[in-house]
Amino acid sequence: MKSVDYRRGEQVTIYCLAGNLLLSLFKGLAGYFGGSKAMLADAFHSGSDVLATFVVFVCIKIAKKPADECHMYGHGKIEPLAAALVGFIMIFTVALIVRSIIHCLMAQQFVTPSLLALAAAVISIIVKEIMFRFTYQTGQKINSEAITATAWDHRADAWSSIGTFIAILGSIIGGTLQIGWLKYFDPLAGILVALLIFKTAVVILLKAAKGLMDASPEPEKVEEIKNITKDIEGVQAVSWIRGRYLGQHIVIDMAVEVNSAMTVEEGHNVAASIKQQVMDTVPEVGNVLVHVNPYKLSL
Repeated sequence: MKSVDYRRGEQVTIYCLAGNLLLSLFKGLAGYFGGSKAMLADAFHSGSDVLATFVVFVCIKIAKKPADECHMYGHGKIEPLAAALVGFIMIFTVALIVRSIIHCLMAQQFVTPSLLALAAAVISIIVKEIMFRFTYQTGQKINSEAITATAWDHRADAWSSIGTFIAILGSIIGGTLQIGWLKYFDPLAGILVALLIFKTAVVILLKAAKGLMDASPEPEKVEEIKNITKDIEGVQAVSWIRGRYLGQHIVIDMAVEVNSAMTVEEGHNVAASIKQQVMDTVPEVGNVLVHVNPYKLSL
């Protein structure tokens, strides 16, 4: 199985953990003292990011362990599990945000936010977009589903901060110019933020489910592997190909047909060539198991 640079993933996760912790505290204080329900909802989201990032950090520690007697295929399955936990944490956060906002709407508790909350929204947008780009690039580079899920969580936080900024600005304008209906901007934006977070969480959960349920690779990827195999010297035909995701990697299982006059050693060499060529050409493939069968001429 190919090795993965988990050390880089750990470093990124630690940076994001510290960043989320500071940002959630900053937004929480800005929302409380700035009188913004939308900013408090945004702070709740960043707070959930702290927990989600910690979960990913622990899972990376487990995933980087080598294969052992109890886990002969390694610990890669922890990746989609970590991604699923991130998704569930985000949905739980949505429930808390919506519950708080509905309570405020029913109680008619409206406060015009201050410029402090508006400034916090701008800072949050910039910081979260930087965190998204940094984390996403790392997740793609080491092909980590958990880190990529965390990156999209950062992007969802940036989106929510944009909504928060618009809401706070609208509420400030409404309070200044005495426009009554604008007072609903802040709490309703909080609900919009929650819906955006929920959408991102569902996407993360659906992708994690594919990894946990041994979903097959895309047909185009399987066809690419088949074409690579057919071009290798000694391969007469490709009987079948199966694949599944195991953490960051695709594990391929295939059967090929070779000349029936080949020796066992020659057939083994063909299988070794197939494995090496596929793994060198398709980076996502972590292992290839080749069954060698005698070629049968179709009549």
